[in-house]
Amino acid sequence: MAEVLSHSDDGPRSVGSYSVGMLWMVAWRNIFRNKRRTWLTVTAIVFSCFLVSGLRSYQVGMYKQLAEISTEQYPGHADVIHVDYENDQKLEQTILGATELMRSIEEIPMVEVAAPRVMATALFSVDERSFGGMLLGVDFAKETDHFTFFNALAEGVLPVDENDVVVGEVMARNLGIGVGDEIVVLGSQKEGGIAALVLSVSGIFASGNIQYDRAFTFVRLSTAQEEFGLGDEVHALTLILTDIDYVDQAVAMVSEVLPDDRVVRGWPDIVPEIYQGIQADDIGGLAMMALIMVLTLFSIANTFSMMVFERTREFGMLLSLGMRPWAIVRQVQFEAMGIWLIGSVIATVLNVGFTYLGVTVGVPIPAEVNEMVKGYYFVFPERFYPAFSWGSVVAAPLIFLVGIQIAAFLGSIKILWLEPVAAMRSD
Repeated sequence: MAEVLSHSDDGPRSVGSYSVGMLWMVAWRNIFRNKRRTWLTVTAIVFSCFLVSGLRSYQVGMYKQLAEISTEQYPGHADVIHVDYENDQKLEQTILGATELMRSIEEIPMVEVAAPRVMATALFSVDERSFGGMLLGVDFAKETDHFTFFNALAEGVLPVDENDVVVGEVMARNLGIGVGDEIVVLGSQKEGGIAALVLSVSGIFASGNIQYDRAFTFVRLSTAQEEFGLGDEVHALTLILTDIDYVDQAVAMVSEVLPDDRVVRGWPDIVPEIYQGIQADDIGGLAMMALIMVLTLFSIANTFSMMVFERTREFGMLLSLGMRPWAIVRQVQFEAMGIWLIGSVIATVLNVGFTYLGVTVGVPIPAEVNEMVKGYYFVFPERFYPAFSWGSVVAAPLIFLVGIQIAAFLGSIKILWLEPVAAMRSD
């Protein structure tokens, strides 16, 4: 039977005179009266907290790295375009005064770089073969320093001359050309004239995205601006931020320096298929974690219900000695808190160690995975790394603190209706 009497220098106190400290002391001793049951409950808490908090850190880290890989290849963390360009994508829907605007945007602390891009549809011809595609004028210095697209250069080099061009491997195969061959490009200028170029293939890229490799060609920014009659105009300023997590704040800050005819988009709007895929997987993961926690809490509630049943005679004796029913319920709550404390401390230590190991070593990704996603906006890295945060580590233990108190209360609420004499006679 639990010890509920305490003494002072003035003599014994009534069993009805109890303090929080006394209840906690008795509850702590009661935890280890049935060691097997206690450690089974602790194990359930440790397993659930470890699974939920630990895997959540890995999940969040994977999402961030996946977003970075997807956007840093070509789309960017954010971009600035003409307000109508997203829907119409017409050549004349440009950003005027691009150089000055680019400098203003790059002064924003969260923006690492703003890369200008000219994008124009054109016809690419070699002898009797012709294919439609997209001619992009870019700043190769910024592209190679802050984007990974041209890491996939399969042959040759990036353009060094005004008449050099880099083409995708699918387009090169369709046109039957290689490095050093010439290609004729026909398009329309902004004012309606004909843009005609004869370009020399300096390199061939293999991005892994079939759409890019079939349709994209790249020339120097000045070449595209001159041939299409754009002057100091571009179709997009593609932004790389200091941290992709700050995309919403950066979009808000960039919006403040833009005129009404220009708009800034974050990466969820630029590549919605990637964002929606991450969101769907995140919801599924959270639902699974919630299910694990609910099942564990139901198990704990059943444990406390059985504990109350086994200790009915003890609780009946306490009631007969004058201890109030709510005090006994509080004592059970303290017992639940003690079990939670043991489990959450063990789980937190394991989670910190497990996540730290992941941050330093990473999770290797088999090469076969990249074959499965070939043709999308990205390739997986060799290793994924979790995102460590104390919020992820302590979230599950704190949820369990509330849940286990509710579970213990539901399991012990029958104490409020116990009859002392009948309880003491129970087997």
